[in-house]
Amino acid sequence: MGAVVALDTLFNGGRVWKGRPAVPPASVHPTGLAALDAVLPTGGWPESALSEILMAKEGVGELQLVLPTLARLSTAGERIVLVAPPYTPYPHAWQNAGVDLRQLSVIQAEARDVLWAVEQCLRSGSCGAVL
Repeated sequence: MGAVVALDTLFNGGRVWKGRPAVPPASVHPTGLAALDAVLPTGGWPESALSEILMAKEGVGELQLVLPTLARLSTAGERIVLVAPPYTPYPHAWQNAGVDLRQLSVIQAEARDVLWAVEQCLRSGSCGAVL
């Protein structure tokens, strides 16, 4: 067994990192799916934050989780940008989900340029959502 060490010694010596309390997001967008809102920590998609959807496989309908929010944003005049989507977006499906296609942009970027393109979209402040 190791020696007992006071926590202050570890914190002050920089050997242990102490996390800060999470700051709640300034604004939250409801997902449009009550069951999903109920299990998300913020009760929806946090504004001005990164949200990651982890799936065992891609192309199994994960877009259905964000389409209600994208529809709401686009009909409010917010630009939606898809950067290097893994599949070709099907306009009729997006339109049937309520997305205003006039507010939808697709950027076909090479792998080395994807992060740069996303960064430019986010820095511009002109996008309601970047996927």
